[in-house]
Amino acid sequence: MQTPSTVKDRIKAQWAKMIALVSIVAIALGGLNDTIDALEKVYNITLSKFTDIPSQSKLEKIYIRGAADKLDETFGAPVYIKLSYSGDVIKYYLDSHFIISSISQDGFIAAYLVFPKQGFTPNTFEHAGGKDLLTMPLSHLESVSEYRSVTSRSLTYYIEASPTGKFSNLYVSISGYSEILGQIDRSTREQINKLGEELILDIPSTQTVTKLREKLTPNFYGYSTISVVDLEQAILTKSEYQLITRSTQ
Repeated sequence: MQTPSTVKDRIKAQWAKMIALVSIVAIALGGLNDTIDALEKVYNITLSKFTDIPSQSKLEKIYIRGAADKLDETFGAPVYIKLSYSGDVIKYYLDSHFIISSISQDGFIAAYLVFPKQGFTPNTFEHAGGKDLLTMPLSHLESVSEYRSVTSRSLTYYIEASPTGKFSNLYVSISGYSEILGQIDRSTREQINKLGEELILDIPSTQTVTKLREKLTPNFYGYSTISVVDLEQAILTKSEYQLITRSTQ
């Protein structure tokens, strides 16, 4: 009597032989290129299903001051587009492991933010926070040049800019925490709200910022050549996030 594992092994062996036979026939009939393309597609699909390698590779192709068209080439058509208050175009692209938003100016990428999905750890080696950016509190980043916080029905977040990182002479590193990607407890929400009010009154407290940064571990990041005030508009609201991700939920 054959065991289930034996039957499974035989089926695998038969499939392997069948694939080999199809490849040989295709090559014999002059379809070598089509066969290679098909195998490449299967390979890429397998990588996408079982690893995050394709997603990491896509992110590595995007950089500040690179051609804005590179975003479409890498991710396909944007899934959402809107205009900033100053008239800049903000585009959102959806990957199986993250959402990326970008602001382009004069044909180049002026800023972009990456919103990783749960379980995906992007390579942040070039960021001011280094490879441990998304696992350490914001207080781990020593230098902050600008910060903003907002508490509202549509979105609650804290975002800051750091003038350090591998390419600090070209752009700043962005770190932030958004409610759409993680929970915010009552105490933290109150501190975000307090800081927001202080910023509106132009009397930000160092103590408030310090306490908040000790509590929050960033769940999104990016790079920018524009001010944090202008970049805020590229942060996803709850409704935008739900709309963009509804096909994957």
